[in-house]
Amino acid sequence: MTINAGSEVIDPWSLLLATDWNSVDHCCPDVAPATPVILAGLLDDDEDVQRSAVRDLGQAVTHQNSIYGATAPAARFVIAVLGHRRTMTSGTYFHDERCRPMRAALLEWLGNLADDVTYDEDGPGEPDDVAAVRAILPLICKAARPYLADADLLIREAAVYAAAMTLAAPELAVHAPELVPRVRRTLGVSEYRGYRYMAKRCLVTWGVEPGPLPDPRISGPHPMDRPWEDGCSDDPPF
Repeated sequence: MTINAGSEVIDPWSLLLATDWNSVDHCCPDVAPATPVILAGLLDDDEDVQRSAVRDLGQAVTHQNSIYGATAPAARFVIAVLGHRRTMTSGTYFHDERCRPMRAALLEWLGNLADDVTYDEDGPGEPDDVAAVRAILPLICKAARPYLADADLLIREAAVYAAAMTLAAPELAVHAPELVPRVRRTLGVSEYRGYRYMAKRCLVTWGVEPGPLPDPRISGPHPMDRPWEDGCSDDPPF
């Protein structure tokens, strides 16, 4: 099956075949499924397989915010399949109790990835692997755009988050002014406190007065509730 991505028709299976997966790694290769197996599972006809694939994507390909050789090509595949009908499978993803379309979870994964490679100057991985992810930040920003006004609130929030996280890249910072209103009215009032926190962080970073946005840091743990901060072991629980 091919997917329309703007004016470009993409065959996701060709993307898998175009990468030498033996030359790139992810976390715990002796335990976790191979990266192409994880990615193929995202579009599986079995919804349980899809949900497991999303879990494995987070726990192996970007385990504990780390960037691996497999991360950039995996992100390219995720970008290419965002519009696939199978990404509308509902479920709970990434230690998040919200039931939402997988598309929202994948957009959030891309947003987290963008944040990971821009928030830390050195990046959480080998320099070449981090550079490969930074190189696709424009693709992440472009991929999120069709969903900035999505009818589904959870997809819309994840898309605004994904796009906003890429703007820390100097070449994308020019887009910040046009995203400010969406960050305010979408992330700034989200029921998800992590998004409210990130809205304020983005606005302050962009030199915009955040106004009376709620600050979730006044109570509870880290706003984004990353799973490893709740005592996750070094090895992902596959």
